[in-house]
Amino acid sequence: MMNEEEENEEEGPGRVPLQFSIRALLGMAVAVAALFGMLRWLEVSPQASAIILIIIVVAVAAALGLVVAIAAGDDEE
Repeated sequence: MMNEEEENEEEGPGRVPLQFSIRALLGMAVAVAALFGMLRWLEVSPQASAIILIIIVVAVAAALGLVVAIAAGDDEE
């Protein structure tokens, strides 16, 4: 097994691993819950809610792909 110094040497100086804080994850969960709570309060149909959910999932996947692509691009320098 590697110790912490060997792991840090492999990452290189200034390299920050991709991670989310608990606060960010909680914020995202609250935002999605508030959105769907508001949709239910406005009596939006389940089909419309499903379409909105699909749009959110696709947007998150695209954003995650962009972050990974940017992080991979930094390795080439």
